[in-house]
Amino acid sequence: WFGSHQEGVARFDGSSFDYYTTTEGLSHNQIRSIKEDKNGGIWFGTGNGVSSFDGTRMTNHAPDMIFESQHTWLKTKDDLWFNAGHKEGAFRFDGNTLTYLAFPKPNNVSSYISYAVTSISKGRNDMLWIGTYAAVIGYDGKDFTIINDELLGYNSNNEFLHVRSLLEDSKGRLWIGNNGIGVLMQENDTIINFSEHQNLLGPMSLENEEKSPPGTMKHVFAITEDTNGNIWFGDRDAGVWKYDGKTMSNYTTADGLSNDFAQSIYEDKDGNLLFGMADGNIFNLKGKRFERIF
Repeated sequence: WFGSHQEGVARFDGSSFDYYTTTEGLSHNQIRSIKEDKNGGIWFGTGNGVSSFDGTRMTNHAPDMIFESQHTWLKTKDDLWFNAGHKEGAFRFDGNTLTYLAFPKPNNVSSYISYAVTSISKGRNDMLWIGTYAAVIGYDGKDFTIINDELLGYNSNNEFLHVRSLLEDSKGRLWIGNNGIGVLMQENDTIINFSEHQNLLGPMSLENEEKSPPGTMKHVFAITEDTNGNIWFGDRDAGVWKYDGKTMSNYTTADGLSNDFAQSIYEDKDGNLLFGMADGNIFNLKGKRFERIF
């Protein structure tokens, strides 16, 4: 399954593609996440709601929305979690009902960055991590953990969270990819700017939307761990980075990629690493070279 920015989803069965858009019943053509439930159903978090596909029929799910008196936060191992559009909370599907859960927002609410969901990662010790533009919110079924500008001591226009990707790896390290200040890494009770630690920040930009130079890792929209424990990062401007626990390796158009913006990184059941690029191409890494497969 492949999700697009505005063209719905595509399913590849090994020989051909099938395409699904709002015409086929999707709630929206922007696909933000794709998940499989315990019964083999495929779920799509879209730009406007949640849809599911049972192999034959597409179904849109209307969430139980309560904003004034929010639903109680709960979680089980089989829950599916989705973004809630521009709302500052998340959708939880418990196997029967899709429910909206509003976040316990921190006090220092930014006027220009919201708490809309950008990424979700399940971690150890029953922890669910939810990345929003302005904060990372952890929930273990009982208590919340908030990582925000106030906790990190950020107070300038050039240094603030803008979370776009999130991963808790097999070692329990939490990786937080930002659009502007690089990757933060939390290990135990310590949080460092990993990009800065690896000398990959370069000069601080006056505006976070400025294009970063090659050899930097400041705008990270994808983070994945492979079966060998390598951590992969997809940067908006500077290609793909791999961290093997000791050294960083950078892959760009010079290594076969069609552009330097990897929006998604995925390892399939056979151990193949797939890279979804911003221009719509899908690449597989063969040794040290990238080959376009779709």
